[in-house]
Amino acid sequence: MTDAGARKWSRGQRTRELTRVLRPAGFERRGDEWILDTSELRWWVHLGTAKGDAHEHELAVGSLILRDGEPDYDAPHPATFGLGDLPGASRRRYLDTDEAAHDPLVLDTEALLLPLLARLRTIDSVIEMWLAGDVAAGTVSDSRPLQVWHAWLLAKSTDRYVLADRALMIAETVRWTPDARRILADLGMPVDRPARRPKNLTAADRLVQRAYVRRFSPYADAERLPL
Repeated sequence: MTDAGARKWSRGQRTRELTRVLRPAGFERRGDEWILDTSELRWWVHLGTAKGDAHEHELAVGSLILRDGEPDYDAPHPATFGLGDLPGASRRRYLDTDEAAHDPLVLDTEALLLPLLARLRTIDSVIEMWLAGDVAAGTVSDSRPLQVWHAWLLAKSTDRYVLADRALMIAETVRWTPDARRILADLGMPVDRPARRPKNLTAADRLVQRAYVRRFSPYADAERLPL
């Protein structure tokens, strides 16, 4: 039962409409996915149902590096994202019932996804995409460090040394929050890890700390920095 004025789009209807708009862009239907091969990349698009909500449809997009025309499954995936991760996406969740006159999932595919993929034909262009922040990664708070890390990892693993150095320079010079810098360090980027601050220390804990330092420190109280 739908609300008055709302329209319902089944997964089958959306699959047919997506085939209609993806085929002119060079995609072919293979099994449950639409596939587009460039000289260096294989892009795939998959329409699925969200876990935990059968009324939400998810359009996932991903890519693989091609070696001699075949996917290299051991190499890092250049990019994987959802339709809702694109700037300007009309929805964060694409439900099967919507008050829009035309299907928002199909419209966003035509207006946002296809123009993006049209310029992502090479590994270098995907690295540049991550550096520019053209696609969201993770949550709002960790999106930018994850974008920089994606660019650095892809450039480093494919011997794009100039682009890898540019990603590392961004990581080293941006004024990150401690949590963002910790994300970069945890993911393996050679950046300074922020010092961890002791948490949940009570007044009694601090008194014990001071007593311990005074007992075992080789410095006198006058020489030691205040605790």
